[in-house]
Amino acid sequence: MAALLGLLLSVTLEASTGNRSHSVSSSVDQASGAGKNSSGLPVVTEASLGTEVQRLVDSGMIQPPTSFDATACLRALGEQDSVLIMEEVAWSAEETQSWLLVHGPMDRETLRANGGTVSATVVRPDCGPATTGGDPTESRLWSGEVMIGSI
Repeated sequence: MAALLGLLLSVTLEASTGNRSHSVSSSVDQASGAGKNSSGLPVVTEASLGTEVQRLVDSGMIQPPTSFDATACLRALGEQDSVLIMEEVAWSAEETQSWLLVHGPMDRETLRANGGTVSATVVRPDCGPATTGGDPTESRLWSGEVMIGSI
């Protein structure tokens, strides 16, 4: 009788622990990075921006060439830094089509090796010299600094 009770308790404990660890890991996975919208773009908010920038730096991901001129956009905004990494994103709950520009005075390899502080700017696709009549800073949705760890 004691052996049967022990076996039953063991199976019950294993089942309840297995369920608990599964639900915890799935919620952590969901909170650790940006979700994607129906177009496949990462949905980034101010709260998830640092995580997304760190993911981009860690992966070394470079967006393929596009018609968006990130360097011209930064110059129009008065920034003189080099663009290190850029990614097309959907910004905030409204999922505004945007570009996340990671820029700074260092090169990408130095940033990956040593970490440090970089600037991150989220802009609309109309940013840059092609913006007709108006303040180019109206294209800026968010701008700030992000601390990056080395890999």
